[in-house]
Amino acid sequence: MKPLNILLIPFVLILAGCAEYVTPGDKADLTRLAPPQIREGFQREPSNPFPASIVAVRVQGRNYSNYNLERTGGVYGSGNFTVITTREVESEADLSRIRDLPMVNDVISLNRLLIPQTLDSLDQLREAASSLKADLVLVYTFDTVFFDEDRARVLTTISLGFSPNRRITATTTASALLVDTRTGYIYSAYEATSRDTKTASVWGSREAADEARLDTERDAFEKMLEEIQSSWERVIAPARNPGLTLLDGHDVPGNPFRTRARDALVE
Repeated sequence: MKPLNILLIPFVLILAGCAEYVTPGDKADLTRLAPPQIREGFQREPSNPFPASIVAVRVQGRNYSNYNLERTGGVYGSGNFTVITTREVESEADLSRIRDLPMVNDVISLNRLLIPQTLDSLDQLREAASSLKADLVLVYTFDTVFFDEDRARVLTTISLGFSPNRRITATTTASALLVDTRTGYIYSAYEATSRDTKTASVWGSREAADEARLDTERDAFEKMLEEIQSSWERVIAPARNPGLTLLDGHDVPGNPFRTRARDALVE
């Protein structure tokens, strides 16, 4: 067996001499991967206008309506979304919680005289806010659904006075964006959910059914305010300490990844 091993050694050496290491390929051109709207988002920077005044505005989907607003009014605009100009669940105390945050001068509302009739983009709300010299726009919305627990399906209509043992769950998710009026930079996104299950015996009237909606929307809104309060120091940290930058909800001093990612998209 030794002679055979000796004969194989040159053959192995030849194969080793012919082996190659393939180097990694070229980098990905992120500018080709990112559509224009994403590149534009990376180019936007915060103006850090603190202390700041904030416009708070509630928006809903196209042709939005509910039982209360059908009777009292307060839905304005057409297009991709509508603005709710009356406060259904938002109290003055709620707005004071935002107003009392550090480096906040005031919280104000938009009225229909400042809002275009056709609403298709957030930029239109920024333009309206700029007419009030507001530095930031807090735009929020409610997504409320009713779910029949027994039949396991979402309800678009609720039959009043049906079986008293049926269980209906009202679920509301409140979502918000805090946007720089000047640049369109999004400082933070917020979301909170509330749900409440009741038996059908309490659904004796439209008013009672709508009160369930208002209860969950009010609770979700208050939870969202708690989220805003708890994360506010992160939002204003770069204004207090110019060396800080924001990345994925964290204060990162001079974070190199954020700089490289942004530069790759804007080059």
